[in-house]
Amino acid sequence: MSKKEKVILFGKGMVYERKKERLFRDYDVTVILDNGVTLEADGGTEWENGIQVVNPAEIIRYPEGKILLLSYAVGEMYNQLRSLGVDGERIGFGVMEEPYNTFERMLFSDGGELVFEEGEIFYRNDVWGLYLKTDASDLEKLTESVKGTPLYPDSRRILEGFALEPLDDTYGMGRGTPVDRYYIEAFLDCHKDLIRGRVMEIGDRFYTEKFGGNRVRESVILHVDREAPEIGQIKGDLSTGEGLEAERVNCLICTQTLPFIYDFASAAERMVGLLESGGAALITAGGISQIIQYEKIHYGHFWSFTEQSLRRLFESMEDVESVEVRVYGNVKTASAFLYGISSEELEEKELDYRDSCYQVIIGVLVKKR
Repeated sequence: MSKKEKVILFGKGMVYERKKERLFRDYDVTVILDNGVTLEADGGTEWENGIQVVNPAEIIRYPEGKILLLSYAVGEMYNQLRSLGVDGERIGFGVMEEPYNTFERMLFSDGGELVFEEGEIFYRNDVWGLYLKTDASDLEKLTESVKGTPLYPDSRRILEGFALEPLDDTYGMGRGTPVDRYYIEAFLDCHKDLIRGRVMEIGDRFYTEKFGGNRVRESVILHVDREAPEIGQIKGDLSTGEGLEAERVNCLICTQTLPFIYDFASAAERMVGLLESGGAALITAGGISQIIQYEKIHYGHFWSFTEQSLRRLFESMEDVESVEVRVYGNVKTASAFLYGISSEELEEKELDYRDSCYQVIIGVLVKKR
């Protein structure tokens, strides 16, 4: 097993957060420099992943090792280190390290690099014959300089294919299985062993039967408007608790319901309240979605959610033992869903690619103490 190269990281902002997992995996990080750490008489320090975090002025205590700049203010950071007596040969650019965001991929995935020359930093790409001086405080200003070059992605081809109206204005149900349903079922399938005992599902028992099988002892349907005792359907309101006072279940399946409840916080509390001790709620909500007129008129479409909002919502509850959140979607499937393109019209690899910046569906597993 080869020995990892020792490096010093400079910067703890967005670039650091995006790249730190790989940097800590591929390098032996000895110390982190951060201008946010105050230089005190006692050399006050912080810690990150067991690594000391110090003010850059402390670099005199670390005379050896490559220093990676983790910021778009590369010129300012370079000059700061040089003013502290650091040899320019020790300084490298963390922005050139993968994983890339779209801006970094444009610059560095096809032969581009940053180079020093007489105290200035330039972007060089020999493949495309570019040699551009960077802005000391903001590398991203290079965007203006590379527009019109082969590096800059051309949006026209993509935009020409965008229609002003969807192919289907009912989530894609007129064409097949909606994209969000593909993700909902993927989430429920991951946790199907929890669908057991007395199970309540909102609206119908489709998922109870599909994923619960013979583990289900009793199936209850919760409907906000009507009851039908002959099929095990009860009338109850999650937002007020009316009709639910005596109900307790081992598992609650609640898909795509929270966006249509104005007082969603109260509804979430009652979802947890419906559970027996040790019970589980399987909840999904949309992050990116069409708004369908029928639902808007009859129920109201009030909210979209994120991984963070749902996690915080349920973790704040005293009776909750644990919360597990999964996100599904990417820019392509989000666009397809908005256009009403069905999941059958996409490839499995397209559907299963996850990009947490495009949260079509958020699935939440809530376990009660």
